[in-house]
Amino acid sequence: MSWFLYIITEDFIDDEGRKIKKGEAGVGKCSMSPGIIDSYKGVMYVVPEEYIRDKVRETGSNTHPSAMTIRKFIEDFYNEKQVIEISKDDKDFFID
Repeated sequence: MSWFLYIITEDFIDDEGRKIKKGEAGVGKCSMSPGIIDSYKGVMYVVPEEYIRDKVRETGSNTHPSAMTIRKFIEDFYNEKQVIEISKDDKDFFID
């Protein structure tokens, strides 16, 4: 299983007549592989269950994390800064 964060990217009316606004989000579990997926009226960010489990353990909490905490963990997974080294011989770095 994996965890996902689903963020709405455009307003729409759902099947029950409720207005869903851009920026609304939800978290949950799914059987999809990790990655970023364009979805109906939104974007789905999927991370491995082990990553969420490890992040929860790092907090030292004995309770189930809130949806907002899960969202932060998933956002951190995709927003983590990485340092890359570029050599002067790297011809693919600059776009002509």
